[in-house]
Amino acid sequence: MAMGMTYLAMADSISLAMQNAVSNQQRGQVTAAAAVTQTLVLIIKLGANPK
Repeated sequence: MAMGMTYLAMADSISLAMQNAVSNQQRGQVTAAAAVTQTLVLIIKLGANPK
């Protein structure tokens, strides 16, 4: 019984760690997309050859 509870606690901890990793990756992708969008806006606004 004690080992079963230990395995459940370990599985729960691992699942939380994986959920955090997925959330961090999604936030990173959103941040990267926002940076690319801002860069493209500047390129469009200033043109390809800013002076």
